Amino acid sequence: MTGTRPFSARWTRLAVAVATAATVVLGAAAETTAATRTTTAAPTAASSAYYTPAQAKAKLRAAGITWRSSGRCEDKNRNGCTSFQGIRRTTVDGVVALRRASRCAIVITGAAEIPPHKTAGTYTHGKGYKVDVALNPCVNRYIPQHARKIGSATWAAGSVEYLRESNHWDIKYKGSGSGSTTPADRAWPTLRTGSRGHAVTTAQQLLRIGADGRYGPATAQAVKVFQRKHRLAADGVLGPATWQRLAPTLRAGAHGDSVKALQAQLRRHGARIATDGRYGNATTTAVRAFQRGRHLTADGITGPATWRRLLTTR
Repeated sequence: MTGTRPFSARWTRLAVAVATAATVVLGAAAETTAATRTTTAAPTAASSAYYTPAQAKAKLRAAGITWRSSGRCEDKNRNGCTSFQGIRRTTVDGVVALRRASRCAIVITGAAEIPPHKTAGTYTHGKGYKVDVALNPCVNRYIPQHARKIGSATWAAGSVEYLRESNHWDIKYKGSGSGSTTPADRAWPTLRTGSRGHAVTTAQQLLRIGADGRYGPATAQAVKVFQRKHRLAADGVLGPATWQRLAPTLRAGAHGDSVKALQAQLRRHGARIATDGRYGNATTTAVRAFQRGRHLTADGITGPATWRRLLTTR
């Protein structure tokens, strides 16, 4: 007579088999869910408003920008660290643009970490909108020359604000990146012997010499004289440093040849104003219209950012 296994033994083996199968199924489901969460939490750089820390570092390093922290750490929630966790793409891209236009050494001393920065408000370090940049003579000179002063130690250019503190520049990038202006959004045109065009004409008007739109020996000599007068390298090449001295900030009430040069540029861009050398209501209105069309602060004042757009926009 063949023996029969007790019912309890058969039930135990069946239960173990079912439990094992369930574990395998549930484990696979858990792995699938985890993978889904990982994919969702890490969007591609093209679709995200943020860079990963690795992406931010690569972008900054490629531009020759360095960073440091007193604590030699990168923890977003630890005081003394410099963290790129949650840094916005437009913030990183803005710093890179500043570096390229100014050619200054840029050292980041604060980024998206929370302490010791303020947490209240929209445009904070912790939310990725701000960076701290160490002071140095080049940066200290460049920002005030290319932005509009709005406070005792604050400058602005479009949607970017620069606050000079005791040992660093606190830079706030509020724009979305789609047309917001930074001091670096347009470079001054570099003119030299052989150059031609409207920018040469404007330079000649500002130099108060014959304006024929041709950069010949007479223009090169006038540039050298101007450069020597302002203690610049007298090479006869009209580059950013010379433009910054040559193109003055103009506002309502100004008059003279520089205003005529401005009015001629505005007319080239469609403004119906006289080139009478007087910065009155008509010129102010024309400047504001031009600024609005180029996503600049429409304050009616012709500063470096407006000059650069006038000279480089067709």
